[in-house]
Order: sequence, then structure tokens, then C-alpha cells
Amino acid sequence: MNLTEQRTSAEPGSVRATRTAGWIAVVFGVVHTVLAPLQAGDTWSQAVSDGWWNTFTLEKAITPAQLERSESFWISLGSFGVPVLILGCYVVWSTRQRHRVPAWIGWIVLAWALIMATAVPVSPAWVLIVCGGLIVFGDRHSGPDRVVASGEGATFQ
Repeated sequence: MNLTEQRTSAEPGSVRATRTAGWIAVVFGVVHTVLAPLQAGDTWSQAVSDGWWNTFTLEKAITPAQLERSESFWISLGSFGVPVLILGCYVVWSTRQRHRVPAWIGWIVLAWALIMATAVPVSPAWVLIVCGGLIVFGDRHSGPDRVVASGEGATFQ
């Protein structure tokens, strides 16, 4: 008798938790990267018309216009929105591919978000706490790999 081994890395509930964390991160990243500049449309229009190269600097803002331009940059393109968007896309992709997202990724997001939330309590850092917690939960509750016998050869799922 030949056996086929099918292994699944996660139970459906834990996959949903991890996938939800990924979608939360995607929304967070899109809001910071795409929607935040729309709120400061005049500032971005002025930055583009002034010429893109070196429009934003790390110099201390002296005028209100420089402060507004700097703030517009750091809340959108210069924020952590892009890396969080990339993380979210990876997590969603991983769950669709039935790959396990390791808990250590969630712990790092959770620790970073806790530091941010305590430094600036009125901020979206709380959303990242949920995101990190869901990744940890998803990995911790994925359970041991299951082995199912049937057919011929070995198939890993």
C-alpha cells in the first residue's frame, strides 16, 4: 500500500487571522502612501511645480510653507506606509500560497507598534498592534502539521 502525505501548515481560523493582519497592513499602507497626499493636494502640486529633485529636504523648516511641505512628505512617502504595505502584501500572498507566516514577524510588528502607541497614543499605531497580534495568533494556533494517508507517493500541501 502506498501512502500520500498531505501536510497543512495551518487551520482555517489561524489562516483567516493571519490574512486579516495582512489586509489590515495593506489598508494602513495605502492610506499612508496614497490617501494622505490627497489631503495635502496643494502642497504636493506646489512641490511638483517647483521641480521634484530635492523638493523635500531634511533641513529644519523655517517658514510655515516649508513645515507643511516637510509634514506632507513624512506622513506619506517618507512614512512607514510603503514598508507596511509591502509586509501586508507578503502576508496576504503567503496565506494564499498556504505558507506559514512566522510568529516572530508578528512579535516585531507588535513591539514596534507598542513603542509607537505609547509615544503617540492618539495615532494609528493601535491598528499595527492588532496586525502584529493577529500574525502571532495565526502562527501560535496553526497547530501541528497533519498527515493524511491515501494514494501513491508523497504530496505536501
